[in-house]
Amino acid sequence: MSAQVDEQPGGALEAYRALLASRAVQRGEPSAPAVDELIGNGGVRPDHELLAHTVTAMGTTGLLTRAARARRFVQSDGVTYGSTDDGGQARNWHLDPLPVVLGAQEWAGLEAGLAQRAHLLDLVLADLYGERTLLHRRVVPAEVVLGHPGFVRQADRVRLPSPHQLLMSATDLARGSDGAWQVIADRTQAPSGAGYAMANRRIITRTMPALHRGTDLARLRSFFHTMRVALHDVAPETSEAPRVVVLSPGAGSETAFDQAFMATLLGFPLVEADDLTMRDGRVWVRTTGRLEPVDVILRRVDALWSDPLDLRADSQLGVPGLVEATRRATVAVVNPLGAGVLENPGLQHFLGAVAREVLGEDLALGMPLSWWCGDDRQRSHVLAHLDGLVLKPLWRDVDNESEFGWALSRAELDQLRARIEAQPWAWCAQEPLPDSSAPVVTRDGLEPRRLVLRTFAVAEGGDYRFLPGGLARVAASMDEYRVTGSAGALAKDVWVLSAPDAAAPPWVERSSRPAAVAEPAPTAGLAPRVAEDLFWIGRYAERAEGTARLLKVADDLTEDFGNRPGSLGAAAMTAVLDAVGAVTTVPAGDAREPGGRVRHLRTLVTDRRTPGTIAYAVDRLVQGSQQVRDQLSLDTWPILSRLEETLAAEQTEESQLQSLLEQLIESLLALAGVMAQSMVRDRTWAYIDAGSRLERAQLTVALLAATLAPGRSPVLKGQVTEAILVAGESIITHRRRSAAGLGPASPVHSALDLLLLDVDNPRSVIYQLDRLDPDLELIGDGERRTQVAEIAQRLRAADVHRLAGHDRTALDQLLVRLGAELRDLADAVERHHFVRKAPQRTHVTEWTLGRDA
Repeated sequence: MSAQVDEQPGGALEAYRALLASRAVQRGEPSAPAVDELIGNGGVRPDHELLAHTVTAMGTTGLLTRAARARRFVQSDGVTYGSTDDGGQARNWHLDPLPVVLGAQEWAGLEAGLAQRAHLLDLVLADLYGERTLLHRRVVPAEVVLGHPGFVRQADRVRLPSPHQLLMSATDLARGSDGAWQVIADRTQAPSGAGYAMANRRIITRTMPALHRGTDLARLRSFFHTMRVALHDVAPETSEAPRVVVLSPGAGSETAFDQAFMATLLGFPLVEADDLTMRDGRVWVRTTGRLEPVDVILRRVDALWSDPLDLRADSQLGVPGLVEATRRATVAVVNPLGAGVLENPGLQHFLGAVAREVLGEDLALGMPLSWWCGDDRQRSHVLAHLDGLVLKPLWRDVDNESEFGWALSRAELDQLRARIEAQPWAWCAQEPLPDSSAPVVTRDGLEPRRLVLRTFAVAEGGDYRFLPGGLARVAASMDEYRVTGSAGALAKDVWVLSAPDAAAPPWVERSSRPAAVAEPAPTAGLAPRVAEDLFWIGRYAERAEGTARLLKVADDLTEDFGNRPGSLGAAAMTAVLDAVGAVTTVPAGDAREPGGRVRHLRTLVTDRRTPGTIAYAVDRLVQGSQQVRDQLSLDTWPILSRLEETLAAEQTEESQLQSLLEQLIESLLALAGVMAQSMVRDRTWAYIDAGSRLERAQLTVALLAATLAPGRSPVLKGQVTEAILVAGESIITHRRRSAAGLGPASPVHSALDLLLLDVDNPRSVIYQLDRLDPDLELIGDGERRTQVAEIAQRLRAADVHRLAGHDRTALDQLLVRLGAELRDLADAVERHHFVRKAPQRTHVTEWTLGRDA
């Protein structure tokens, strides 16, 4: 069922109210739910007036326009969610344009309740890994904690050097039947979503600019400043200038964007297990120049996977010895290993009693009524009402998720009953909340969808600070109860209105010790994995551009002379097509046939599977960029998105390849401009630029070898040479010099002069070698600098006049040697700078007593 939003004033809200009322009647409720985020029973809430007026004024068409705009911004910003598919691409983030609005007074009350809960969870965490008084007194049954995989015994008695052990937490909330917020889950393992919340705000600000400007909102940025300070403050006391890293499972993680964007907002490097090593009982970052100590790890890898030595032996995501380093207090891990036990719904069931025991007060934020199946009486109730409850296992994994009793068949209910009876202590049941909803823009108008709000807290000093609002998610459809990314949930920005007397956020960082210099810094090293990705970003970007320029020339010749066999132009076309094959190394197939030439050229642009094509290079460029997102300018992502869109656009036999190639070149030039104009000249930039210089030099040498080295008739030689000068973006200079009588008389001589030896031509080989030297100096590679200098010296000594003569043997020999030297140079850079750790294996042995013992 859907509601058509009327274009007349008031139509959108009235249609939405009518829909809520009709759903209430269908469910047997006396009136429409009063818990939606936009409309109350008494009309539009004061806090929502501007949003309501905006919705009414826009109507269906305006709302759909904003939804489409939000989708474009999501794509251009590269916001993704979910594991990468077979093609290496992650799904786009889904964002509804209408924000969820919370009034200042409502948020203040919610914040107080969340702070109380965070303090309580912090005390519980300290107790469970300390005295375990709650277990001894049976306030919490021992099996609820000790039987939970999130309880990491190896982390017992390990403490952060901080008054808080739970440094960060997230809480999932929904509204109850009375309209009050209730807690449905705690997220303490490695809370995700704060980066997405900031990304949502950036997008909705551009999607609904007038509404955003007209609303006085609490800003989000100060939360990340607070987080940065908090992470510095938990470093070991011996660290004068703490170094903090964000440990990620890698770009294949579902929340890889969130992790990378968070690292960018905090200014800390994003690392993976391959980047870290243990030496002398502490953690170090492996950089291309040296080992650098790590003091604090913001962990986004689940605890059990964080150390293959003490925890899961099959993990490739962790650092062997990390647990021991936390015991020795040489590194602080946030959240601590073992904090995931607090996500336990069984523990949540007893949290009210824990609050009265520990705090001497009741919880300010309510929770849905729940039952723990480890208690006989409670289990009997659950089994008797199985089809009306939410059943939650004490721990979640792929095969162990919450079940909604009313959505199960009789056979599925019987299977669930058997699972509960087999392990009763491992199950909780929860009363379902009513349809706490928010309006979502659809083609049929506004639809109410189930809403879950995730809030984020960070401990600072003696208190907890909160991201204003947080991350809201709504179900994928009206009838979907599960609000998760895997179930297709949409995100919403959350706006907290500023109180009239609200103080300005504390922008100045406060810390008890000096802060480490933010990455990347001129003296900071890069992990070999990161350096390699940066290097290949430069290479693939240049490969795509150089190939596009060459294909543009080849397609132009094919268009003019493809149907004129035997002509001089057709011979030049054939020579250039042969050069295309030599440069790209892609087999020509039926390219000798008239229709086959165009198909082959199109394949060289759009085939994503074959190395040497433009699409293949662009795919690798995007994947490499996603691996090092925290190192790149935010302006990079709209360009990469445009490249992908251009290649993904439907192509027909009649589509003009020239137009497609021009669009690709335009985007690649924009990317080169961002790299040149928006990046600090540090090691990050040096690796990208070095890759670009080496790739351009090799492409130019390969092109010259395939076109100018073979002997040809003078006339054909002139046409081929001119085509190569066009591909090398040097034809205008050649013509201008020839007209002025300043350049060599021979076209081949002029081409060699421009593309090999002109120190002022950004397309020449010598120009690339000259620019490689400062790149190698930045990354501290003196040996490769010497190698480059020797290559450049030999090239400068070449007699171009003799090389351009009738006998091309010397030219062929020079280009073959130069190509081999450039390949050797690139290989040497890789061998020296990108040394990765060998795959780690943990050998598990069983110790037994010998017979004679």
